[in-house]
Amino acid sequence: MIDKFFPIRYKDDIEAAYATILAPYATAFPAPDSRDYEEKLQSDDLRSSFQRDRIIHSKAFRRLMYKTQVFVNHEGDHFRTRLTHSLEVSQFARGIAKSLALNEDLAEAIALGHDLGHTPFGHAVESYFDEQLKARGMGRFYHNEQSVRIVDLLESRNSTDYRGLNLTKEVREGILKHNEDRSGVYTNLDPYLPCSNLEGQVVNIVDTIAYVCHDFEDGVKSGLLYKNIQNNPDIKEAFLELKEMISEKTKGDICLHCDLYTDTYFIRKLIHYFILNLTKDSHENIIKLKVSSLDDVKRLAEQKKSVIGFNEETKKVFDEFKKFVYKNIYDTQTIVIMDTKAVSVVSEMFEALIKNPKLLPPEWLYKYNHIENDDNYKGYKNNEIRVICDYLSCMTDRYALEEYERLFDARVKL
Repeated sequence: MIDKFFPIRYKDDIEAAYATILAPYATAFPAPDSRDYEEKLQSDDLRSSFQRDRIIHSKAFRRLMYKTQVFVNHEGDHFRTRLTHSLEVSQFARGIAKSLALNEDLAEAIALGHDLGHTPFGHAVESYFDEQLKARGMGRFYHNEQSVRIVDLLESRNSTDYRGLNLTKEVREGILKHNEDRSGVYTNLDPYLPCSNLEGQVVNIVDTIAYVCHDFEDGVKSGLLYKNIQNNPDIKEAFLELKEMISEKTKGDICLHCDLYTDTYFIRKLIHYFILNLTKDSHENIIKLKVSSLDDVKRLAEQKKSVIGFNEETKKVFDEFKKFVYKNIYDTQTIVIMDTKAVSVVSEMFEALIKNPKLLPPEWLYKYNHIENDDNYKGYKNNEIRVICDYLSCMTDRYALEEYERLFDARVKL
């Protein structure tokens, strides 16, 4: 029988209670000046500060459902998309954060927002935009920086007070630093240093674990890897070497397969192997580096040292696995054909919009004709080309193909 009823906990109560179970080097609360604008909170708010930053209500988050991970969305219903990938990264990050007594809410917020800036069809289109902007001396286009641009400028909470979602600095820094490609923009986030919170460092690593392992699984499920191995002796040899190494390192517990219609349960075991070792190795790093406070984490980051990471032995295994996926899945004919088609579709729309901006939808044409810049925004300044890149990069795969047909196929009804 219940002999005690707990009162409702509101934001301050939730954060105070949660802080008591976190490690001293965790990020219990945002810094006092963490948000660019003062938040107008109700006294009965039920969410912690980092829970408010989860961005799941944004349009950019919903669009991830129809953005390519590796296999174009219409190729099959069971392949990963940017949305399912983000959810998987969130789950991994929360698990490690809980084990290391870090802030799960912060890790989750970073994970859910880390890929918002991805273009339709994947990295090939990202590289195309980067080339176009770089050639014009207008900066760079990296999806992690575009993710920050989305939450800081392009998205809105339907407020007339400011642009963007007004996220905490801790979340925005983690989003920026989940990827090593950085141009130096967002100087307010120390772009060339490791993330100054451990939760962001966790997301940085588990993002790679998630996409490498799951893209391998999709490569098996699609039959792509089987086909590549059957038709290319070099790939077959590389696969057998990788299979032997992982079996040896896991004492026979994990055996890679690539046969058609094979069960891919071994991927779950491989993910567990990497996640468990990352947790253990990071805990050893915390002890070895004598990390006893959040200030220690920040001090090490200023020295360009990360705390979260594999030891040398596990890192070697993971690097070999990652190398295999990049060379024998991403860089093979089927994926290269997809990438080539994607760049062709987007580049034709890009050139058409430059020649005739009136092809832009009304809201984007207004942005094009009324270039505005906010001094509070620390990213790349707006110009006509950047507006076109923003418009095209926000597209889903499906919408990009539909818009391409509307622009170039005379048989498609307007």
